[in-house]
Amino acid sequence: MNNKIRLAILSTLVSSVALAEPEVSGKITHESASYTSSGTTIGAASSHGKDSFKSETNARIYVDGALEDEAGSTYHMELQGFHDGEAINNYDSNEEYTQRDALREAYIDTTYGDWAIRAGKQQTVWGTADGMKLLDAINPTDYSELAQNQMEDSRIPVWMINAEKTNEDGSNFQFIVSESRSNYIPGFSSIGDNST
Repeated sequence: MNNKIRLAILSTLVSSVALAEPEVSGKITHESASYTSSGTTIGAASSHGKDSFKSETNARIYVDGALEDEAGSTYHMELQGFHDGEAINNYDSNEEYTQRDALREAYIDTTYGDWAIRAGKQQTVWGTADGMKLLDAINPTDYSELAQNQMEDSRIPVWMINAEKTNEDGSNFQFIVSESRSNYIPGFSSIGDNST
């Protein structure tokens, strides 16, 4: 879906109801990494010949607020600025549908009858595990840094509608309509071929 269409839909949803004053917060992080030895290492074999292979600065802004409607709806947006001065090719700045996406999340939480509904660009997490994703397969994963990032950072948010209902007996019913996206593996196309 075209970015302009997505922003138009989001703007229409947000502007169709009055907004209460939003809460804005943020964080800035910086990560640096260098090769610590010489010889036949990854650093010696790299085509760009840099000893420092990461100098990443990331700024995130979180916007949360309430919509003034009967359902008590809320909204959340996560915006990101990204730059890695040591990266090569296209991995040095924001890139759509990676962990460097400028618009990480943008969704509205609302209710309809007994249903809790989240609509927009989001992450849906299924199950918990240390260091691996077994059932957590709704969102694609960005493998740019393999398993070094937190799962919430390597998980790629996609556009979806997530409707959930808890029954009286404690059971749960969930209905998800999601944009289809592949995992992101740098240097490979979506079908696994080398894209260089």
